[in-house]
Amino acid sequence: MNRSDVVVPRLEWLIGGSRIGSDYNTYIGSLGTDPLKGCMNRKIFNYLIRIEKSENDESENSERLCAYFWIGMSSFANTPGEEIVVKSFPLEEESREKIRLWLEENAAAVLK
Repeated sequence: MNRSDVVVPRLEWLIGGSRIGSDYNTYIGSLGTDPLKGCMNRKIFNYLIRIEKSENDESENSERLCAYFWIGMSSFANTPGEEIVVKSFPLEEESREKIRLWLEENAAAVLK
């Protein structure tokens, strides 16, 4: 797997228009498809990265970067919750690299 396989967008992009009343952006990617053969009969490593705000936390640091991954052909919305792995990280620039490493490590284990 190449260093560039997992894409983690910039924080500014993920924050999107949330500071002016709109929503956060969500990034979804996948690994394991073949440009010639597509994805049939292959393990597909899907991932999603977004900012989530805790509804129970009134502090300023209630926003977290969350990374999810799941295996298969189904979308995030159509994958049972027990088949999705999630990990949250502080909302800071250093977390982007931590997310990339975490996702690449799990993708390598799935796609070996």
